[in-house]
Amino acid sequence: MVNKNLRRSLSWMAIVICFTLCIQTVAGQSIQTSIDRKDILIGEPITYRLQFTLPTTTYRIEFNVPDSFPHFEIMDKVKSDSNNARGNYLVLQTLVLTSWDSGSWAIPSFPIKIRNTADNAVYTLNTDQVLINVGYAKADTTGQLRDIKPVMDVFYFDPFWVYVGIGVVILLVLLFLLYRYIRRRPKRQPPLFNSALSPFEEAMQELKKLAGHASVGSDEAKVFYTMMGNIFKRYYSRKKQQDLLNKTTGEVLLSLKQTNLDASALSGLAEALRRADAVKFAKYVPAEDENRQSLSQVGNTIEQIEKSIDKN
Repeated sequence: MVNKNLRRSLSWMAIVICFTLCIQTVAGQSIQTSIDRKDILIGEPITYRLQFTLPTTTYRIEFNVPDSFPHFEIMDKVKSDSNNARGNYLVLQTLVLTSWDSGSWAIPSFPIKIRNTADNAVYTLNTDQVLINVGYAKADTTGQLRDIKPVMDVFYFDPFWVYVGIGVVILLVLLFLLYRYIRRRPKRQPPLFNSALSPFEEAMQELKKLAGHASVGSDEAKVFYTMMGNIFKRYYSRKKQQDLLNKTTGEVLLSLKQTNLDASALSGLAEALRRADAVKFAKYVPAEDENRQSLSQVGNTIEQIEKSIDKN
């Protein structure tokens, strides 16, 4: 009886000593393993958490988490740290796992190293092994007949006519802009000064042709003098490179005064142009010799202008 009691006392002392040694080895340090579910369908995620409670921030965790476990695949790893109300330093390592193999598989235990940076001491703790059941969705075993669902109308929107409408609107806008541009752009004037002949040759040639119609009646006198005035204005316009066809007789003579034209030639031209104005506006009917005199005065002025330009 005494031996039996002694043996029981020694066993309890051994248990107490072993527990005390374990507490000294991991004094102030602990690890907690948790998992959000133990039964999953194939491909469903599992959240596997490892929480370390450390007395101070001088400890560093060396997880050494493998890239994968047998029958499991690690999808994500997240690490965080914080302090609790008691001042302990908490480190949380979260693993998101999944499995594509049906059956009961264990997430194995693996060592975690804790290093004290103060004295470089290293402690090793092992995680818990967790059993996970991986299966398929349960089959319907009721054997009940299911009604066939009726055909459902599906709304389908064909964007073809929307694109056609947008295209038509864009085309109309472009046509409108083109129409406005054509209406507002300045009209091209016909070339005034282009000719195969020089201004002098062209003017003398036209005066020679007009001389054959010097004997005109009262009905044709207006046309005769209009052509004579236009011949001179076109000549002088080409010489000055400026359109003077719409200028009045006074404006043309004022422009000629700024040149070195001989006074007699300028006076003769003024007489011829004013006679032309009288024919066109006052219905004056000149005689044939006046017609020839006017042509001679215009031709003489043109020759004088050519000579003055050559001298300059």
